[in-house]
Amino acid sequence: MGGEGGGGGGGGGGRGNSSSGGGGGDHGQQPKLKPCRDFTTGNNCPHGANCNFSHALKLHVSLEASSRMPNQQQQHGGGHNRYNGQNGQNRYNNNQNNQNKLAPVSSVAIWESGGQIKIFSGSHDGYWRLWNTAANFTKEFEHCMMTGGKVETLEVASNYLFCGFEGSAQILPSAKVGMVHVWNLANPADPPLELHMDAQHAPYAHAGSVSAFATVNDAMISGGHCGVIRTWQFDQAGNGGKGGFVLRKTLHGHASEVTGLVIVGGNMLWSSSTDQSIRLWDLATGECKYLITSATQGPTGGQPQPQPPQQQPGQPQPKGVGHTGAVTDLVLFESPQGTFVLSSSLDGTVKAWNATDGQCMFSEGHGQGVVSLALSADLKGNPLLLAGLESGDIMIRSILQTPSTPPFCLLVKLSNKYTKSHDGAVRAIRAGPSNTFYSAGDDGKVNVWQIAGDFGL
Repeated sequence: MGGEGGGGGGGGGGRGNSSSGGGGGDHGQQPKLKPCRDFTTGNNCPHGANCNFSHALKLHVSLEASSRMPNQQQQHGGGHNRYNGQNGQNRYNNNQNNQNKLAPVSSVAIWESGGQIKIFSGSHDGYWRLWNTAANFTKEFEHCMMTGGKVETLEVASNYLFCGFEGSAQILPSAKVGMVHVWNLANPADPPLELHMDAQHAPYAHAGSVSAFATVNDAMISGGHCGVIRTWQFDQAGNGGKGGFVLRKTLHGHASEVTGLVIVGGNMLWSSSTDQSIRLWDLATGECKYLITSATQGPTGGQPQPQPPQQQPGQPQPKGVGHTGAVTDLVLFESPQGTFVLSSSLDGTVKAWNATDGQCMFSEGHGQGVVSLALSADLKGNPLLLAGLESGDIMIRSILQTPSTPPFCLLVKLSNKYTKSHDGAVRAIRAGPSNTFYSAGDDGKVNVWQIAGDFGL
């Protein structure tokens, strides 16, 4: 049995200093709870109810969800890495020089159908895989998108599987392009739909690999490494009368990879990028309405911009409210207090934004780059934020203030040092039914977690 730092499982609800302008430090904050290693990793603690550590989390299984790469491919066949630091070096792949390491798992999607829960995972080995939760998480199926290509993102919506990957077009056999294939999960044996900018002259979705998806009704939105966002509409007359997705709009503005897409209110799109910016778009017109960067001062979204105080010569300029590192993910959070968009960044912060006007409401440091986000809830229904970090750790925070905790209070930290997590960046987190969540890592694994106890909220 063990816990982080050897302390008891009930104390120390301290929260790191927050700011509205960035900064990656977690300022030594300690989690409110320290998980019991025995319970978390083996579901069997000899101390039972007398244990001094938390029994709030279970790890059901850690799946090898990828294939092994030759060392030469790891070092020289990588192509684009979305989380390279400003100096161009890989900031988080802790195992890149290991012989025969597993290819990173980039994405996880959950498929609920007929009372069954199945998990899709996508990997940089070019495969997506299907896992059956009812059969002890056995691999039910795998599909190769392209040998040597990378599956970058998966989404399940309206009983369709969307897969964004790096592929090649017959008319450009020596070039890597961004492809999107869509399977009807009601008839999975049917050939997938393919999204093409121009079926004759550009039979692919993006000039670079596809990195982000969002869906709404009969439309879907894709973002690519090239920084371009495209909107697509299902048209029954498309694909030779068989039905397919038709390109409607192309949104230009981001200077590098699109990492997150969130639709607010049906007609506003938020997007994030490794160019360190967040953009707000009008989906009806395709116009970029607002841009949030590290230079943005005060509220955005059409609100009056506060003027900085008078600066004396030689004094540093005030920081803006935007991120100072690559923005890595976006999630939509709706609550009785309002609708918010949460963003994560390699600058170490998670920021909360008013979803309608872009005002920065809160910023919390994590001490290292934050790569992925998801929303979940505890057993009482209190909303939780799951944050996957560069190191492979996972932080779980409460979101709203409670009588016993401030907003964004750090509740639990999962790490290989004390319990279990990933060896390398947590590239994706998805929340599932029955208080489960799924994390995918640079170590080629998918971990299946469940919230099983009280966080004291």
